[in-house]
Formats: sequence, structure tokens, C-alpha cells
Amino acid sequence: MLTNMTATSELPTLETAPARHTQPSAGQFWGPALCLLAAMLYTGTNMALRRLAEPGQAANYTFVLFVKETMTVLCVGPWLFAQVLRGRITLPRPAHFWQVVGAGVLTQTIANLGLLWAFGIVGIAIAVPLSLAMSLITAAWMGKFWLGEAVSPRLFAAMVLLIVGIILLHGGADTLEGVASSSSSIALAAVLMSCVAGFIYGLLTVVIRNVTTGGTSGWFVLVLVTGAATITLGPYTFYVHGLEVIQSCSAEQWLWMIVSGILNLVAFWALTKGLQRTPVAQANLLTSSQAVMATIAGWIVFSELFNLQVAVGIALALAAIVLSTLR
Repeated sequence: MLTNMTATSELPTLETAPARHTQPSAGQFWGPALCLLAAMLYTGTNMALRRLAEPGQAANYTFVLFVKETMTVLCVGPWLFAQVLRGRITLPRPAHFWQVVGAGVLTQTIANLGLLWAFGIVGIAIAVPLSLAMSLITAAWMGKFWLGEAVSPRLFAAMVLLIVGIILLHGGADTLEGVASSSSSIALAAVLMSCVAGFIYGLLTVVIRNVTTGGTSGWFVLVLVTGAATITLGPYTFYVHGLEVIQSCSAEQWLWMIVSGILNLVAFWALTKGLQRTPVAQANLLTSSQAVMATIAGWIVFSELFNLQVAVGIALALAAIVLSTLR
């Protein structure tokens, strides 16, 4: 979509949409739709990463994230460079550049790395809902104070429903085997790390909306955030482990790394475009539906428990999603 226009040129179209009767409905549909698509793709990414974090057969965490994120840099980076040279996409303002870089480094070195570690300790049915709940709360309040976006009573009610649903989901999912196999202090650290990751994801969400609605191309956001892993985790991994880390990965691990990279690339694009058309709090409610998807996927793929508590949690989360999209 950005081949023939910049993100800056898209924004006036959205801002002047009320003057045309066909634009508002299109914008209202595509924003939530892209956020839901991102949720589905991120669920697939998390499933692939869980395979790579299996206790006893886990791959090197920093190398996994380096490969996953560098795939995006290699796929999008050259095309973005060409678009800049042709004048089709403009460079971000310095303030936007440093906001994205700062949030990107935090996301890669703390949030992504910590959450991947938590996957191997408490599983995705606990780590993902906890991080999503914290991201939801963080983004809603940061969106209110930073971007001036109101948190309406309807949206607040939807947030409460989703948070309660997430609590039920993580309580009913059968990932307690992973907790039982770890010491209580390590399990607690994994739970807290999931919350820290969610806080950083919430911050990243607000930064993305701030810079993309302010004229910065979503493609720049994509490359800068993923590139943060390339320039931080890559050098660290090879300095500590050397080139042997490449040979230490099995063919199956390479497959899951590539799959996670592809899904993550498309998901990040969908999220970035969706945030241009959806307020932060609503976007987070929609993308947080991956808590439901992760639970269902865990039930089918990883043989996790599906019981009444999980069913109620899914119903509350779906109700929150519907409530958030009502006009």
C-alpha cells in the first residue's frame, strides 16, 4: 500500500473522511479487522516460539529472536531504502526516530527476550494473558495522558470484562505442569517478567500510534523496531556463543524460527496499519483476543485443559471485543 504513497499522505484522507459517506464505514471496518488479523498472526508466532522454548530442547533465546526479527529487516529494509531514494516515503522526524528506537530496544532486549524465557517456565496460557492484560492497561492510560484519547465508560467496561476473562483463562489453562517443574521463585520471576513485557508492549503500542498518526511511515516503524534486535541481540549472541550457535540449531528449530519470522512480519504490518485507524484502547482490546486464540491453540495443539473456567474466560473476552467495536 505504501509503494505509491507515504503514511503522511494517507492521514489527510482519514481526517477528511467524514465529508464522504463511504470512507467512515471503510475506515471503521479495516482498523478493527487489521487488529484482529494481527492477533491471529501473533498467536501463530507465539506458538512457534513456544516450540523453540520447550524445556530440555530449547534453542538459544537471543539467537531465536535475532533470526526472527532480522528476517523482517532483510525483507523490508532494501525495499524501504529504495522508496526513500525515490521520494515515495519520507524519513521520520528525529523525535519520532528516537521514540521508535528507544521503544524498540526495550521491546527486543527486555520484553521479547523475557517473554520467550517465560514461555519455557510457565507456558503461553499464563505468560501471554498476563502480558496482554498489562499491555491493555498500560496503553489505555498512556493513550489518555499522552495522546489525549478518552477512556469511555463503555470501553472501560470492555477492559474490565477482558481482564476478568484473561484471569479466568490463565487460571483454567493446564500449564501448571510447567510451574510445578520450576522452583517457586523462578515461576514467580516468570510471571513478573510477563507483566514487565506487557508494560513495554503497551508503551510500544502508544509510540506506534503517536508516530504513524504524526506522519511517520509504518514501514519505518517496522524496520526500526525489528532492527533493534539485529543490532543488539545479534552482536551479543555471536560474541558470547560464536558461530557455533548456528550449527547448534536443529532443522526443526530453524523451521520454527523462519515460521515465526514470517508470521511476525505480517502481524506487525497489520498492527501498525490497524493502529492508524483505531484508538489505542480499542486496538489493544482487539489484539488482546489472541489470549483466547492462544488458549484454544494450546488446547488443540499442546493438549492443554479446556474446561468450564476456560469457556467462561473465552466468552468474557469475546464479549469485550464486541463491546469495544460497538458505535
